[in-house]
Amino acid sequence: MLDFVEELILGAAEAWWMPLAVFLLSLIDGFFPVVPSESVLIALASISDVHNGISLTTIFFMGWFGAFIGDQIAYWLGRTIGVKRFRWMRTRSVVRVIGSVKATLKHSGALVVITARHIPGGRVAVNFIAGATRMKVLKFMSLDFVSAAIWAAYSIAIGYFTSDWLDNSLLQIALALALAALLGWLIDRGIKKFVWSGMDKTTPQDAVDDQIGLGE
Repeated sequence: MLDFVEELILGAAEAWWMPLAVFLLSLIDGFFPVVPSESVLIALASISDVHNGISLTTIFFMGWFGAFIGDQIAYWLGRTIGVKRFRWMRTRSVVRVIGSVKATLKHSGALVVITARHIPGGRVAVNFIAGATRMKVLKFMSLDFVSAAIWAAYSIAIGYFTSDWLDNSLLQIALALALAALLGWLIDRGIKKFVWSGMDKTTPQDAVDDQIGLGE
């Protein structure tokens, strides 16, 4: 059974449509995180050394450009919808978080945009709020262009450099994904600690004041 599954995965990995699938998954994941697209990049990179049909260069560029476009969609959704349209967005706790993220983006925008890209779901929230809080378009595009490239390279590197640790392709993929999940968790913890430390310095009223100015 495992041999059949392995054959199925390897066959799909070398299919002509795989680069297109990587692009589309990376794009969709940028604003609607159904399946973390880095999982696909990591899986392909982890078996690339034994399958010549997989071009890491192509996978890198497809992942990079797909992620970049997806992030831009999240940004413009935030810029269009804002963070006051729905009732749940106006609750005190949400207002406080948004105010803190806004302040963090203002003072450490590069750090937050680049690191948040490595957190499934987290990147969507940060990019959405970046748009809602009117981060300058050129600034966001520049940061995200670099961020998406780092994300694609990072995902491929994890898969590639763990590819020789195990003989079984399925185990290689599982190991690479587990390592990526651990690193993602560590980054997530770091960002949360950074943001919450900023929230401790922001009073609820300050957050409300920030919220009032979000749409200006």
